[in-house]
Amino acid sequence: MKKKLTIIMVSFLFVFCNNNNNVANTEKEPLSGTFSSHDEKAEILWRNMNSFAKADFSYAEELLTSNFSLKSAGDTNDVANGPAEAIEYWNGIHSIYENITFDSEGRLMTFVHNNGEVWSAYFGEFYADGKFSKKKIAFPIHVWIQWEGNKIIRQVDMLDSKFLTEEMMAGSLK
Repeated sequence: MKKKLTIIMVSFLFVFCNNNNNVANTEKEPLSGTFSSHDEKAEILWRNMNSFAKADFSYAEELLTSNFSLKSAGDTNDVANGPAEAIEYWNGIHSIYENITFDSEGRLMTFVHNNGEVWSAYFGEFYADGKFSKKKIAFPIHVWIQWEGNKIIRQVDMLDSKFLTEEMMAGSLK
């Protein structure tokens, strides 16, 4: 009987210590958390991207905070601050590309971190036709947006900017 009681106590301690270890890891890992696919916030991102592709930025005033910041992975500074600058930047992309679309098979997710941050992200392909070079391009793009409640406070676009640079150069030669 004593052996059985000892085994039960040791088992209980292992379970208890393991559970405490998980709690401690959560506290040490503030950027861990959960993610979901195609949830409401991720679907809003997808709708915004498709509106962007059509040069429809009507969502900007409704969803972007006044202190919204937009960063491209290749830039050290923000490329736009606030909805008006974001729209100006996005119009600049439309001035060099047409027939913009995104891969509908891309990954669309929302991440809820233990520190309270909520991010939605798209991992897929950007397709467009260069207005100056007439080249059809396709390149990987990751778009991250950070939420504060139901408003977007930050966007980070990760892409290879060489395609943008090449098309701008082709435009300057015309």
